[in-house]
Amino acid sequence: MWFWGVMWLTTSGHAQSYFLNGTAESLGGDCYQLTTTLGNQNGAVWYPELIDLTQPFDLNFTMNFGTLDATGADGMVFVLQDVGTNALGQTGGALGFSGFNPSFGIEFDTWQNGQYGDLIEDHIGFVSDGTVDHAPPTGLGGPVTANIDGTNIEDGEDHPVQITWDPNTQIIAVYFDCELRLANEIDLINSIFSGQEFVYWGFTGSTGGSYNNQSVCLAPNILATGPEAWTCPGGSVELNVIGAPNTDYTWSPATFLSDSTGATVVCTPDTSITYTVTYAGFCESQITDTIHVEVAELEGSIATNPGSVLTCLVDAIELEGSSNFPNSVDFTWSTQDGNIVDALGSNATVDAAGTYLLSLSTQDGLCTDDLEVEIEADFEVFENALTASASNLTCAIDSILIAAQASDEAEYAWSSPAGASFTWISEPSEILVEDAGEWELTTTNPANGCTFTSTLIIGSDFTAPLVDAGYADTLTCEVPTAVVMGVLVEPAGYTPEYEWTWETGAMNPYLPWSPDAPQVVLPGTYYLTVTFEENGCVGSDSLVVFQDPEATIDATSAQLPNVITPNKDGMNERLTLYLADNPEFPLLSIVERYDLVIFNRWGGEVFRSTGAPVEWDGRIQDEPVAEGTYYYRLNYLIVCGEEQRGELFGSFEVLR
Repeated sequence: MWFWGVMWLTTSGHAQSYFLNGTAESLGGDCYQLTTTLGNQNGAVWYPELIDLTQPFDLNFTMNFGTLDATGADGMVFVLQDVGTNALGQTGGALGFSGFNPSFGIEFDTWQNGQYGDLIEDHIGFVSDGTVDHAPPTGLGGPVTANIDGTNIEDGEDHPVQITWDPNTQIIAVYFDCELRLANEIDLINSIFSGQEFVYWGFTGSTGGSYNNQSVCLAPNILATGPEAWTCPGGSVELNVIGAPNTDYTWSPATFLSDSTGATVVCTPDTSITYTVTYAGFCESQITDTIHVEVAELEGSIATNPGSVLTCLVDAIELEGSSNFPNSVDFTWSTQDGNIVDALGSNATVDAAGTYLLSLSTQDGLCTDDLEVEIEADFEVFENALTASASNLTCAIDSILIAAQASDEAEYAWSSPAGASFTWISEPSEILVEDAGEWELTTTNPANGCTFTSTLIIGSDFTAPLVDAGYADTLTCEVPTAVVMGVLVEPAGYTPEYEWTWETGAMNPYLPWSPDAPQVVLPGTYYLTVTFEENGCVGSDSLVVFQDPEATIDATSAQLPNVITPNKDGMNERLTLYLADNPEFPLLSIVERYDLVIFNRWGGEVFRSTGAPVEWDGRIQDEPVAEGTYYYRLNYLIVCGEEQRGELFGSFEVLR
């Protein structure tokens, strides 16, 4: 039986704590068994606090791979990962490392899996991203034999292991049984963890069809204090050094220390002081370290990257907290009116204006500092408004002026329909366009990158009239006029303007007529031109009006009236030639020549007309003549059918 789940364990002594997952169990004395002699086991041990990859580390521990050699499996992995303290991988040849991505691992493998490029000997390799395959890109170094001479490590012995990391050179190295076995230059922060500086660390181990007792023993002070420690007046700081188990330590001076012979001591200084400690390290090395304890007030600072103003170009700002204490400081971000997207360690990402608070404290809570920073927002847009001289390109409008109104500080960017271009009228706010489509203007506030876009759709209407000039009856002497019928203009929905023209022919100049039903009085070819008022587009058609060459009329009864009454009552208003036997016939319409002279009773000429037929209205130079008797002489020529001439003499009365 084994325990499957998650357990948090604090060791006795100096408060190093670990999370145990899967089949991992505590053996006491800072030793943890990852697997037993059962198949398909999977155990993990994780340190609860993140390790800072911007700082060097030197980890010393022992590993025991069990006593089964030929049938022993599968091995253990030292792991850096960002999943968390509940992470658990897969069993068998994966060594419990699979499933962590991103990750970095140092593999201690006791079973050959050919598909991964394993050595037949027990071996060590650098692997990444949850796979134990030694081939690139996840394989980052090795494999090499675990022992320098390639001998078996499943011997039941505790094998000393040392792992060092130097962030300046980016060299990570592993020592096994006091020998350097593998070192490589690897950018853990950027190449593995995409810029993430703080990660979790611990150990995984697994079995498959074969198995072994596999365990790791960690020094109670596995993470040592650096060359410098800080505390505030009245505070204390724990000083750790890495030594072999059960070794002796000598601290000098003993001033302010809780113990001058321990691996971990508590220093409560009232002034800055430097200590020297001597002890035996792993692999029987004699080590002398120096630790300086600086006593100062805790002081923090906040930097904003890329600045303190959110804009359309800057949607988030990094708040970078720091302190004069190099480590052992807790950073807590908060806000009442802003928004914190993410906070990790001393840094926070924010995306809203507001006041942000940073509280700093040492881990014992004795040293504190509170800071605040104001983040502002500038999202002002420069709006624009577009106007056009017309809404549509038409037969009458071949270009349209588009004008924009916006702030004088705005930057303009015009966008035209595909394949279209424009002409500047007044740069940058007025353009002349000759293409229909969607015209767009984006104005940008150069101070913050915020944009405003307006769209104006220019249409087009080049619909031309489809014109049918209609038809008219053949003219005869009996029917000397004809109304044009069947005039048709399409499509509907437009306002047509009609224009009739002709080279030979005539339309009745006296009667009002509709342009779509005019009256023609002479044969000839008539042309109809139609223009749509809405778009200026033009269409045309023509019709031919014929006259029957055989038609004739008897004009022997032609005469003038003996009385006219030009009093505007609509009756007998004019002196006009007519047929006595057919008064309704428009005789003047077939008269080719008409010579009329009118005399008063004393023989004086009062009116004369030569050429075209007229109807005399009883006026001389727009003035009415006096009532009385007047005399006329008329010569006329009719050419409808056969030629007919006539001469009339007589008198008539003008009555009012």
